[in-house]
Parts: sequence; structure tokens; C-alpha cells
Amino acid sequence: MEQKERIQWLALLRGLNIILVVMYHARLIDLATGETNSFCYEVCVPFNSFRMPLFIFCSGGLLYLSRINKGWNTKDLYKDKFYRIVIPFLFFVTFYYLLKVGLSPLVKTKAVLSISFFLESFAIYPNHPSAHLWFLAVLFWFMLLYPLFSWLCQHQVRTIVFLLFTIAIYFLNIDYSDNWFYIFSLNKYLVFFFSGIVFFRFRIYQYTDNLVCLLSALVLYILCYWYDITLLVSLTGIALMISFCQWISHYWPTLFSSFREYIYQIFLMSFIFQPMVELVLWQRLFYNEQLFLFFFILNVLSGIFMPVLISKLAERYGPRWLKICLGLKGSN
Repeated sequence: MEQKERIQWLALLRGLNIILVVMYHARLIDLATGETNSFCYEVCVPFNSFRMPLFIFCSGGLLYLSRINKGWNTKDLYKDKFYRIVIPFLFFVTFYYLLKVGLSPLVKTKAVLSISFFLESFAIYPNHPSAHLWFLAVLFWFMLLYPLFSWLCQHQVRTIVFLLFTIAIYFLNIDYSDNWFYIFSLNKYLVFFFSGIVFFRFRIYQYTDNLVCLLSALVLYILCYWYDITLLVSLTGIALMISFCQWISHYWPTLFSSFREYIYQIFLMSFIFQPMVELVLWQRLFYNEQLFLFFFILNVLSGIFMPVLISKLAERYGPRWLKICLGLKGSN
């Protein structure tokens, strides 16, 4: 498989993945019960086991393709990730904190106006305005392991042994109430990140681009899901999505091309615009159960295309500091 083809289906895969992520955060309340409409949860159930594992898998795969395989040195990698991860993280933790403080009467998760709570938001994510930014903390830890990953990829046996190690530690349950910087959850995600590296290191994609693999992955996923085999559910779900996107890319290679270059920015900014649809348009202006599906779709579309619009405007007119804060490519 040529590099261009590989990137094409990978871009399509990442586009589908971000749709699943945004869709998971779509919330529309049922005023009759005061609870989120059950459809918002039910439509996401088939994807819950692999949605974020796939996101992390793709991050590992991209690290291999764009950095490890090209022989990037550690110093340049750390500098690049400081601009691409650390600065956007600091910016958006602050932004979401101030946003939730300013819109306190509207938002569901309140932000306490205090220095200590603000500082906590950088390190503790549940019940804080930074809740969804845990992914950046996890990604940062893995980027610090870049020298290890580069060393492992120089030898096949090392790579396989370490993959087995990541599988073993996945089953450790480390329960700490204050999971600072998500460090005690890294064992649950390392296996997916390193699997992404392994997948491209050994060019496994050459064996998943066929209908037999697609159907086999579907059957295995259904079986693992039915019997609730935790890690295998996620891995077979990832395999299913990869094979599906490879199949689709042969017929519709430009699918999701309108937003798939801004996956990172969608992840960072979708939480600004989706609540606007729910809290303003749905609850306060146009509430009508017969229009539920329309507003659910609008919620998802706003979470995808508004960040794309902001990103394109920033690329064209924004100052350099804003481009860096938004994690835009080439801004550093």
C-alpha cells in the first residue's frame, strides 16, 4: 500500500472517530423528566467501548508515521509537543474555567470562583471545567516516552515484548481518589497508544484491507461485546473501524474532507458550541420533542463545523499566539 493511500484511509478513520466523540457529548434534555433524552445515550452505546481507545490508537499511529519513522530526535519532538499539547492545554483549561464561571446560571457543571479550584482544574479533571481535557494529559505522558518508543521500534522482539507488557498492566486496577494528571489511568490507555505504533511499525494495515477482514472483525466485535470481554471489545472495535474505513476509502476517498484536517481543534472546541445548542436553542428557544432529531444532528454539526470555522479564520487572520493556543499545524 502506498503512503498516500494509507494516509487517505487514516484521515477518513480519524474523521469518523471525531464524529463518534462529538456525538457522545451531544446532550438534549427532556423537559418532561428533567433528564437527558435517552436517545443521546443509546445511539452511542455500540461505540462506547472503542471510541476513545481508537482516538488514542490513532495518536500512537501518527506518532510512528510522522516522528519515529522519520527519525525525529527527542529534543525536537519535545519542543513540537510543547507547542501542540502543553500550550493548548493551558489555554483551554483557563478558557473553559472562565467560560463556566461567566455562564454559571446556564451550565450544568458549575465552576467555583476560587484560585484553588482553578489550579485544580489543571490536574484533576472529573467535576471540573477541564473534564474532557484529560486526553491531553494522557497524550503528554505518552509523548514523554518518545525515546523509549523509538528504541523499542528498532527491534521487533522488543516491540512485541513491550506490547505484551502493556496488555498485562491494562488489567491492573489502581484506585486513587485524586488521580493527578490522570497518571493512575495511563495503564488503561498505553496498550491502545502502543498498539497504534505497532500497527504501523509492522504494516498490519496490509492485511486489514479486504472484505474478509471486515466481516471477521464485525463478527468478533459482536461476540466480544456480547460476552463483555473488556480489552478485546475495544481492540476488535478498532480493527472493525480500520477495515471499514479502508473499504470506504476505495469508493469515497474524500469523505469527511471538509473537517478531517481539524480533528484536534474539533476536540478542543466542540464543548463550546454543543452546549449552546442544548442550553439556548433547545431548552430556551425552540423546544419541541418532534424536532428532537433535528436538534440532535444540529448539536453534532455545530460541534464539528464551528471549530473548523474558527480554525480557518484563525489561520487566515489570527495572530501567531492564537494559532499556537488552538494547536494549529505550522503555528510554532
